[in-house]
Amino acid sequence: MTQFMMESSVQPKPQVTNGMYRSSNAHGDHLELEKVRQELIYINTIGKRFVAAIDRFHVHRALLFALQELYSFSACCILLKENPVELFIIPCQPLSAAFFEDMLQRIVSAAHVIDFPSISVEQLISSAYFDAPDEVAQYRTPEAMECTEIGSVLNVPLIVENRIIGMLSLFDELVSTFDTEMLHFTTMIADYAAVALDNVRLRERENALWRQADFERQRLELVIRSMAEGLLITDAKGIVTSLNQSARQLFEQAHITLQDEFPFRINDLALTEEKTWLCRLAQIIDTALTDHVITNQELIVGEPGETVPLTLNVSASPLHNASGVTPQPIGVVAVINDVTSNKQIEKLKDEFVSIVSHELRTPLTTIKGYTQHLIRRIERRIRRRQVEIAPYASSPSDSPESQDLRSLYIVHSQSDHLERLVNELLDLSQVQNGQLALQYSTFHLADVLSETIHSVQMSSEQHTIYLDIQITDTLLKADRHRIAQVIGNILDNAVKYSPHGGQITVSLQRQAHEYLISITDQGVGIQPDQIDHIFERFYRVRNMNSRQYAGVGLGLYVAKAIIERHGGKIGVHAQQGTGTTFYFTLPCIPHTPAETEHEEIKHM
Repeated sequence: MTQFMMESSVQPKPQVTNGMYRSSNAHGDHLELEKVRQELIYINTIGKRFVAAIDRFHVHRALLFALQELYSFSACCILLKENPVELFIIPCQPLSAAFFEDMLQRIVSAAHVIDFPSISVEQLISSAYFDAPDEVAQYRTPEAMECTEIGSVLNVPLIVENRIIGMLSLFDELVSTFDTEMLHFTTMIADYAAVALDNVRLRERENALWRQADFERQRLELVIRSMAEGLLITDAKGIVTSLNQSARQLFEQAHITLQDEFPFRINDLALTEEKTWLCRLAQIIDTALTDHVITNQELIVGEPGETVPLTLNVSASPLHNASGVTPQPIGVVAVINDVTSNKQIEKLKDEFVSIVSHELRTPLTTIKGYTQHLIRRIERRIRRRQVEIAPYASSPSDSPESQDLRSLYIVHSQSDHLERLVNELLDLSQVQNGQLALQYSTFHLADVLSETIHSVQMSSEQHTIYLDIQITDTLLKADRHRIAQVIGNILDNAVKYSPHGGQITVSLQRQAHEYLISITDQGVGIQPDQIDHIFERFYRVRNMNSRQYAGVGLGLYVAKAIIERHGGKIGVHAQQGTGTTFYFTLPCIPHTPAETEHEEIKHM
């Protein structure tokens, strides 16, 4: 409901002015029909002015022209409920400082009455904007212009759909300027102005959003153009609608001639170029269109005979409508990376590892051979001395020969450890090339566990290794050397990551048709975020003391390959600071390499 706030007395017969429809005694003689016709003409005129307003300043001018048809006043103020509030002051003549200050005080009081947010005069001063077009200037008498007091005030809420968006205030130094007979026209003008101002506000916000959207679009285009990765975007039918410069260059590297005009289909391109990798790329896009995310798919683009062919890594994600109304993807975004250089680095690294491993094996074999020779000689010497001494006397354990023998045992044990490291480097090349060979034989798994534990225990005096065998029949057909290698690798880690010693428990049990071997230590443990990477090559557990631990991060990688090659599974349970349990399974009935490969393909 429109509220009026008028100050000063109201005159039933206002002063005659030159306006189109100011109150006048002459109007009393007009017929009622002529009065209605004049009102309609007036309403139509002011309505056109407000409709034609393209910004808030045009609205101000339309408002002033309409109001000046009714009244003569000194100033018009428009207070808008923005955040923060905005005040537009339109003086029709020069205003004194006292008049201006009193005007702001009255605006604050009136705003409080119509439930405006709490405002102060200081806030109005900081947010005030003066708009004083020459065409609305009114020429008043010098006496009136020198007046410092407000004689009349009219406050009208600006309402749009029962929502107050602001307030219109008129001020004049004369008393009884605003006539009650004109209030319904004033209300009508205020309603027109409110709708026009609200439309302008919405238009300004819309333009700001369009400018922001255009800015974001330009920025996104700049980002896409500067991306080193290739970016490919399709529509819901798999038709390529956008391709950045990096993607074009990758296609050119693959000797693919793209059409100059979009759109085009990868499937059609695959049929034209007869390239296998293009068919695979089309399949990836088709899969993503079924609302599946595809990650890190390698496409061999180069010729198979090349040493390191051009290789692309592709990830594709479905693109959904921002509104979420359409459940099916409206397109696909595919990111294409050239990983050929990474493949070249990996190949060089594998070749280096293979060469170094072979070069290390020769001196290591010599060291082990001479160590074994010395151990046998000292053992014979000790036995001979025991024969020469009285039959019931025992050779002292601290004799020089006994101390030398213990030292040689340690050298031999460490040589075995070094040999395992070298063999791991050689195994890495075999695993990478898919040439990990297995030599199957029948043996008792308990014997292998006992022998490996004995070997590790000899070089680890701080640790106590327990063997817990919970079954009687441990017969197994597998690669004995490889299984011992897995057990040795895990035990080496258990010793290495238990720097303060402690107990290590190795248990063997049977579950259904497979053996379960678990190795538990009391060491530093593994952080949860590292467990997923523990079986990756060259990965080492990172913690505060990781620098004191030796190793190259291949033992578990090779162990995983060996166990999976046998048809088993390997895993780990660990927490930071509470120890680690590694476990692996081996089928009681051996898997042949062909069966294992079939299982791997089936789970891809």
